[in-house]
Order: sequence, then C-alpha cells, then structure tokens
Amino acid sequence: MKRISCVILSLLLMVTFLTAMVGCGADIKAENEKLKAENTNLKSENDKSKLEIQKMKEDLQKASEKDTTITNLTTENESLKKQIEDLKTQMTKKKK
Repeated sequence: MKRISCVILSLLLMVTFLTAMVGCGADIKAENEKLKAENTNLKSENDKSKLEIQKMKEDLQKASEKDTTITNLTTENESLKKQIEDLKTQMTKKKK
C-alpha cells in the first residue's frame, strides 16, 4: 500500500511539474523573443554610439590641430609685429 501511494504521489508530482512547465512555456518564449529583440536594438545603439564616439574623437583631433595652428599663427603674428616696430624705429633713426 505504501508503495502504491508513493508511486501515485510521484506521478502526481511529475504531472504537476510538467503542467507548470508547459503552461509557462509560451510566456517564457514570448519574453525570450522580446529580450532578443531588445538585445538586438541595444547592440545597434551601441554600434551607433561607437561610431559617434569615433567621429567626436576625430573632431577633437581636428580642433586640437586647429588650435595648434592658431597658436603658431598668433606667435608668428606677434613676431612680425615686433619686426615692423623694429623697422619703424630704424627708419625714424635714419631720418634724423
């Protein structure tokens, strides 16, 4: 008698477990598909972000190069202004 009740209880437990698994299967599959789609979207956004970061790095590099050029031109401009002042001074001394 104990053996029959153990077998019946085991079968009942297995049926309950299988019913729970089958009942949740459709929900789990739907959620899995939703998560796959979200994962694909996030990967796409990540790729776009990487491209934007690369473009920003390139823009930053160009800006840095322009800043260096401006600094060099400013230095050259100041040097030329000094040369002009020196030449003016020399011209005024020659006139006297």
